Amino acid sequence: MKTSIRTAAALVLALTFGVPPASSAQEWRGMGRIAGKVVDENKKPIEGVVVKAMLPAADNRGPEVKSNAKGEWAIAGVASGSWAIDFVKPGYETRNISVSISQTSRLPPMEIVMKKAAPTVDANQEIRQKLMQAAGLMNEKKFAEARAIYEALAAQYPEVPQFEPLIARTYYGEGNKPKALEHLRSAAARTPDNVEVKLLLGNILMEEGKTEEGRQILESVDESKVTDPTVYINVGIGMINEGKQADAIGWFDKAIARFPNHPDAYYYRGVANLGLGKREEAKADLEKFVSMAPPDAPELPNAKKILEGLR
Repeated sequence: MKTSIRTAAALVLALTFGVPPASSAQEWRGMGRIAGKVVDENKKPIEGVVVKAMLPAADNRGPEVKSNAKGEWAIAGVASGSWAIDFVKPGYETRNISVSISQTSRLPPMEIVMKKAAPTVDANQEIRQKLMQAAGLMNEKKFAEARAIYEALAAQYPEVPQFEPLIARTYYGEGNKPKALEHLRSAAARTPDNVEVKLLLGNILMEEGKTEEGRQILESVDESKVTDPTVYINVGIGMINEGKQADAIGWFDKAIARFPNHPDAYYYRGVANLGLGKREEAKADLEKFVSMAPPDAPELPNAKKILEGLR
């Protein structure tokens, strides 16, 4: 086979100047060493993290190791240079760092912190399916079975705070209000701006007779973020049951101001006004309720009966 002129010329140059006919990458092997430890955000070691070292000058070649049970890893036998090191493990955000390694001096051990990765699309789908299953169990009043699903999700995805209020609801459904409060307090500490948690916590505190604490929590809620009048109505009903009709009216006023087309608040405000002897105010509220309430509203017969007595 004939050698082309261009190839022959390259060979001559290579022999003359002592360079290879084609450029070659730097050899990555050497006497350098680097080591460290991989931990999570709570400083707990992470085992099984793939630590991949790549030397760009050597066409991104280099060794790969895994962290041990103590999160420790070490890479030895590498050349001097600027190395790119990746730290990879499913469930965690990948870390990428650059470090300069020297064969003549040893770098101190480094600590790499890896954050939990947000649930993937597949994980979100799995969560959604399990939440639907748990919701069905809640509707069937199978609270312990629903709680088992919520607790398993909370253990699998500890970075997601929304499961704890759901666990609280299962205890509340069973009538175990102390356990419900325990989980709601924890949820409120983790997500202090969560309106739903505040509302639920405040309501249960009111039901448990912790009126002042419950009221303070409910009053701290940004009313513009309340999407359900039931929370205000439930607080008012609790106060009526405690004989605090005047205080109850303030909560029904809140419900009506935010949700003027919701009939129940008018009914209960009418009941509270009646308890205070305010017959005209009670009559106006109950008439408003009767005009708005659907035919199957459970309070409708009683509202009509009260109105008959007021005429």
